[in-house]
Amino acid sequence: MQEKVLILKHVNCCSIILFFFASFAFAAQELKVGFIQGRGNDAQVEEQAFKNAKIEFEVLDKGNYKIDTLLKYDVIAVGVVAYDKNEPLKENFKVVNEYVEKGGYLVTVDFQQDSTWNKNFLPHLLELLDPDLDDNVGVILADHDIFKKPNALTDKHFSGWGAGDFMADGPHEAPKPWKPLITDKQNKWPLVVWAKAGKGDVVFNSLQILQSLGRTGKKEVSEVLHNFLFWRGPRTVDAKGKLATTWSDLKMY
Repeated sequence: MQEKVLILKHVNCCSIILFFFASFAFAAQELKVGFIQGRGNDAQVEEQAFKNAKIEFEVLDKGNYKIDTLLKYDVIAVGVVAYDKNEPLKENFKVVNEYVEKGGYLVTVDFQQDSTWNKNFLPHLLELLDPDLDDNVGVILADHDIFKKPNALTDKHFSGWGAGDFMADGPHEAPKPWKPLITDKQNKWPLVVWAKAGKGDVVFNSLQILQSLGRTGKKEVSEVLHNFLFWRGPRTVDAKGKLATTWSDLKMY
């Protein structure tokens, strides 16, 4: 992996700090990730997936569902069927949506259970259906930054994930303001959809990223997780006295 030099400007004292590290390390070290776990057997697989991708995260649990707490995170990731099994999330999904509307980024990094899905769980209405898709179904990628940074993703990243570890319980259409990001070639189902909500972004993904990565450790799936979490960069921080870093402040040489 090619090393880069990042010049990071501190907004308060105008000092310049040089960091030398591999490209994915910026995402892991500079962006703060909150993670809403699934439950049961999936918890260990989820943890292994983040280890395989070398991504640091903080678990969000019952006492963390306060807007000031959530806004400390650049991205909040939702684990395997968390909207089904994670009771604090189900009880507090409205404050998670408030986090998005105030500038946060919410992304499901594995599938959610259609039979217990509430179409109001996310900032915009979305319905899920049961039919699943096997590996190597073939996909079409939209023109979106989620496939461009920090890694250049192609359709080849979305094959060979492992038996039973590709897509489950996704939407069959993307009603506005949702926009399809990944569509399968056979059924034309939107497997991953994205929308703006207030000042923030929300991505609903029905691909089994964590389960595949946790079991196989495949490099291509690791790169998919990097992009799904980090394409948007840091959430804008307005508070005085804090290090406010945006993509425009970072220069690569």
